[in-house]
Amino acid sequence: MVRRALIFGNSFIRRLESFTHGNCDRGWFNLGLDGTDIQVEFFGLGGGTLRPGNKCVQKQQYMHIIEEYKPHSGFLQVGGNDLWSEKEPVKVARDISVFADYIINCYLVNHVVIGQLLPRYSERPETNYNNKLYIVNKGLCHLLKQRDNATFWHLRGLWKNTPDLLSKDKVHLNNEGREINAISVLAAVGSLSRTCSVEQTCVANYRV
Repeated sequence: MVRRALIFGNSFIRRLESFTHGNCDRGWFNLGLDGTDIQVEFFGLGGGTLRPGNKCVQKQQYMHIIEEYKPHSGFLQVGGNDLWSEKEPVKVARDISVFADYIINCYLVNHVVIGQLLPRYSERPETNYNNKLYIVNKGLCHLLKQRDNATFWHLRGLWKNTPDLLSKDKVHLNNEGREINAISVLAAVGSLSRTCSVEQTCVANYRV
């Protein structure tokens, strides 16, 4: 049976889709996966948030994509934009986990992989963005540790060296960073074809 995987989230997902489409000749069509096993669909909303607003990904106009595609599994990366004004980052971790549960229970998705949020270097120092980010990723790791239908995924290669992998806006990934990101997301989605026996379930030590 061909399994459907939806990669859903913010502008990082939109740019990941753009990278794969632009590099089909290098084997990135369908995220580099054999379409007879897993078929991949992308949805990434630039500026997407979990909190209410114009770019809230939980609006029906965006959630209908899940309803129509009917994925067996999903990769979720969202929440980074919510951190800008959030004083209690643990709430963002909880919101991401609850959103994953909503996708699983309401749309009958078997398994959701939640990708780590990435540090940014364009924010004003007083926002402490990366310190809050550390709390969110650590919180997600804890919340999902004992789950069998949701997994936290460390995007390998995109933590310690992130400043060198960013574009001029100091938020999004450059071409080298996008390829590293694609490789890690490929590993996450591909792991679900092995009956959700994932290699990476939690990262205990982060370095910002």
